[in-house]
Amino acid sequence: MVPMRATLHGVVPAIITPFREDELIDYQAWQELIDTLIASGVHGLFIIGGQGEFFSLTEEERVVGTRFCVQTVARRVPIYANVGAVTTRETIRLAEQAETEGVDYIVVITPYYLRPSPAELVEHYAAVCAAVDLPVLAYNIPERTGVELSADTLRRIRQRCDNFVGLKDSSGKLELIPELVQAGLAVFIGRDHMILEGLKRGCVGAVTACANVAPRAFVDLYSAFQAGDLEQAARLQSLVEPLRQAFSLATFPSVVKEAMNMIGVTAGRCRRPVGPMPEEARSQLAAVLAKLEEGGYLPVKPARAGSA
Repeated sequence: MVPMRATLHGVVPAIITPFREDELIDYQAWQELIDTLIASGVHGLFIIGGQGEFFSLTEEERVVGTRFCVQTVARRVPIYANVGAVTTRETIRLAEQAETEGVDYIVVITPYYLRPSPAELVEHYAAVCAAVDLPVLAYNIPERTGVELSADTLRRIRQRCDNFVGLKDSSGKLELIPELVQAGLAVFIGRDHMILEGLKRGCVGAVTACANVAPRAFVDLYSAFQAGDLEQAARLQSLVEPLRQAFSLATFPSVVKEAMNMIGVTAGRCRRPVGPMPEEARSQLAAVLAKLEEGGYLPVKPARAGSA
């Protein structure tokens, strides 16, 4: 088994990629967000994923963005980098580059638009795993990709690849988690409203988009579960659930960015064709954020070095 640079566990925000109004990456805002999340106690960062709008980034932007995140994080927490693409060839190219840049874990979303067979998916992941020495995780989100990784497919990949260690599972099929854990896979729950139930079934942690907005709430939820305080964990799960439900108010992935902008954490716009939230939707989102503020769970930006 390939030795891991850090233990797979905890709250891992699926961080946004901030854009300016001209749709170029806002690196200053990205640095401020990374510092804020790490100061809030998160256990890792998931970069260039769905909430990070990887689908709108060029290959060069993905490479440069990965390099920037590695340099900014500076080993304070592990970095999980999504390198998934439609073709195996491009995925391998991105995986090799991410390894060169110094990420800790390679994450591979299933090929999208295409609908590969289970056998083709096994070959795809086996090829990526063979191309790198780092631990590799799958990224299963059939709602977005139209492709689902079954428990059997994941077991077959695991049997073939020593460095295939787990997955981010956003299928919503909680009943499969114990089976995947039994197969020796580290499972991160990828549905923010199911975190507590996922942890109860054996998940090692959560990859969460909503943690961009209220990271400490998710860290405290995880800590409460680890301490055996299920009552507190359930209270926090109920507190953050309306934010995940608010995703239906506008086109993905705009809701998290709008929420961040509303609380003073610069996220910028989404790349078109995704536009701004309608005003009525913003009003509903504001009510959700007010509850999080009331609970004391909106982030405070850390002071920058050299500031008064």
